[in-house]
Amino acid sequence: HPICCGSSNRILIQVGIGNPEGDMIFHSSASRLDFKGYQAVYEDTEASGSSENPEGETAHQDNFEALSKLEMKDLVSPVNVNLEQHFTKPLSRYSEGALIKKMEELGIGRPSTYASIMRVLQDRKYVTVKSRVLHPEFRGRMVSAFLSHLFSEIVDYSFTANMETELDNISAGSTEWKGLLKDYWERLSKYCGDASQWDVRKVERMLEEKFRPILFPDLDTDSRICPSCSEGTLRFKVSRYGEGSFIGCDRHPKCKYIARTLSDEDDENETSEQIPRSFEPRLLGIMPDTSEKVFLKQGPYGYYIQVGEDRKGASQKRAPLSEVKDVETITIKDAIELLQYPKILGKHPDDEHRVLMTHSKAGFSIRHRGTLAPVPKTQDPKKITLEHALKFLTGKNAKHNGRPKGKTNKNAEPIEWH
Repeated sequence: HPICCGSSNRILIQVGIGNPEGDMIFHSSASRLDFKGYQAVYEDTEASGSSENPEGETAHQDNFEALSKLEMKDLVSPVNVNLEQHFTKPLSRYSEGALIKKMEELGIGRPSTYASIMRVLQDRKYVTVKSRVLHPEFRGRMVSAFLSHLFSEIVDYSFTANMETELDNISAGSTEWKGLLKDYWERLSKYCGDASQWDVRKVERMLEEKFRPILFPDLDTDSRICPSCSEGTLRFKVSRYGEGSFIGCDRHPKCKYIARTLSDEDDENETSEQIPRSFEPRLLGIMPDTSEKVFLKQGPYGYYIQVGEDRKGASQKRAPLSEVKDVETITIKDAIELLQYPKILGKHPDDEHRVLMTHSKAGFSIRHRGTLAPVPKTQDPKKITLEHALKFLTGKNAKHNGRPKGKTNKNAEPIEWH
């Protein structure tokens, strides 16, 4: 026969002990299991840790006995004083499961959409996952600040939750879908119209103000004078190609000083560090064939080699540096070696087109028409021959752009090559 038992019951005692002036009060509490209830026949190890820690239960019992002997207005005196310091800890970061649970509580999304939401957050580098914990990237912070500032109603939790409810009503036939779409579109179009009035510089100023403690720790406006030209001010800037952000002089392009780049791979501790010391362009030497000066410079995407001074309307030859741990070790010999790329290795035996070895920030690559193949980092670029290059072009890491082989335009007229 089944046995029905009530829930367990505990007696709680709370005591406040203070000085006569009443400006210092210490609180203490203890509890005792008065009625076991279902625990009399069932040992619930998950709900109670007492069975796993009998010493802890004994200590609770001793505390309860001591406090239960006290009465109102009893005089007590300290026996021992133990000094301990406790710090308030921030809320723990979300894991994927915790974030999904939070969205469920807010009424955001559907079970079928949670996986895609997590994928988008990581694919767009808004967050990174470290030890199964989600860490926000600076790019994600920027997007969140931009949307919260210009689309405050749209990104509000209640907006998405209400939309989910309205979609359910449409599915149930209690709401007319055309009217719902018209209402949402009128509200969204207003925000889009207002956002279109903001240019890039205005957005940068808004983000700079929002993240000033992170971007310029311990620096006020007067301390942000450009150390290169002494006229401009260090400002937060977004790359014109949308591939990154950096802190540089606001007199660009007259002054091309870059104080710091903000990488998506930087964690928040690295992002909040003080702005590093400026890197002034360094003269490496002279090109032997043209007698032009060769400089080592720093840009938004890293260090690079440049031949000649900056001249308005002129494009100087440049070569990026890839994975350089110590820029102080770069010499004029290294610069001349990098400036020789792209280098012709020979002609492809199939079509007589040139096979090139190129160099970029990512490293060395082999290029032939629309095919690009990376050179393994274990290979010495100086020892790469045409034979090696042809093997790389047919390897599994080669990428092909343009029309695949055998796919020709039947309507196109034949072209005679000379």
